[in-house]
Amino acid sequence: MLSACATPRLPAPPTLIAQVAPPGFSPNVRFLSSDRDYLVTQLNAAVQSLSRVAAGAPIRILALSGGGAGGAFGAGALYGLTRAGERPNFQVVTGVSAGALLAPFAFLGPSWDAQLKDAFDSHRTDHLLRARPWLGLLFHPGIYRREPLVELVHHFITPRMIRAIAAQARKGRVLLVATTDLDKQEPVIWNMGLIAEHGGPAALKLFSKVLVASASIPGVFPPVLIRVQGDGKTYDEMHVDGGTTLPFFVTSDVADVMPLHLPELKGAQVYLIVNGQLSTYPKTTPLKPMAVLSRSSAAALMHASRRALVLSEQFARHFGMHLRFTDLPMSYPDHGSLDFKFSNMHSLFDYGVRCAEAGQLWTTLNQAIDAGQRQATQLPAKSYRCPAAPAGTTSRPQRKRSS
Repeated sequence: MLSACATPRLPAPPTLIAQVAPPGFSPNVRFLSSDRDYLVTQLNAAVQSLSRVAAGAPIRILALSGGGAGGAFGAGALYGLTRAGERPNFQVVTGVSAGALLAPFAFLGPSWDAQLKDAFDSHRTDHLLRARPWLGLLFHPGIYRREPLVELVHHFITPRMIRAIAAQARKGRVLLVATTDLDKQEPVIWNMGLIAEHGGPAALKLFSKVLVASASIPGVFPPVLIRVQGDGKTYDEMHVDGGTTLPFFVTSDVADVMPLHLPELKGAQVYLIVNGQLSTYPKTTPLKPMAVLSRSSAAALMHASRRALVLSEQFARHFGMHLRFTDLPMSYPDHGSLDFKFSNMHSLFDYGVRCAEAGQLWTTLNQAIDAGQRQATQLPAKSYRCPAAPAGTTSRPQRKRSS
């Protein structure tokens, strides 16, 4: 009975690194994050191309992390940077999970801010979590139905957006999104600009499917099967949330250990938006299975994000780049990553807007460590501050001007 109700699928590709791709697409539309040979042949040319796009100015890279409902914070931060006239023109945008859903809007820039706000600061996410009947849990690999997430993605990922992304990709700008291939247990990086350049219904379908896969938290939403072909054979790959293996990414897994010489990266500006907290106040965990599972998953993601931040800082320093980031500080009220109700999303969005407009968004690793050390010895405050607020500030951020 179980096998009859399970979703049928073809076998996965038999080798870890294989020349396979979705039907009709070039293998270059995605690569394995640990594929060293691919990076050696592609990275140098890509950086030189980005340097030409920057036209003498520093290359600017934006990385957007996962975080579920926390993606509303990153959306608000970008919206607030536009309002403050401080939003950089990014040559590269990368996204994972919730950050993947945000990435197309971030890539297209301020002219798409109305759609950005509609996606992350509206009632559209109220019913994103639609539970299955209890019997359905026996036959489906996800507590919640996939349809609401698919509908949300399809509402915003339109032929017009695909054409706009393709136009920017042809100029040399880069939009990358990560998923996790469960068969390989490895992160896969998708070049969304190349997918968009393919054009037509096939591009729209694959682009949307990759975003749904990147945001499909294992156990919460069902995995996404992506059909690929190579060497005259057809396979199915099972993809889930990119945050399973990469909380965010500035570069590839193996780039730190490769003998690269990339002088074009010197002076580059790296901006990282962590849509969650890197430290949290203690909270008594109930002796209940779901509570223990939830806190354990949150702890794993938080520590993975810390490690990724340190590695990104080391990578940036090695190539003479400047990295600044923002996250939800310990002082921000505890929010659930699966709380997609409008009240929570609006609070997160508005907080991001206010901090950006106040000029208190971006911080550095050392500043964040110092702030964390101070807060670690204090009880939770009733009010909260922006990530880059001066020491001792506890009041809620105020906008410089009225909305």
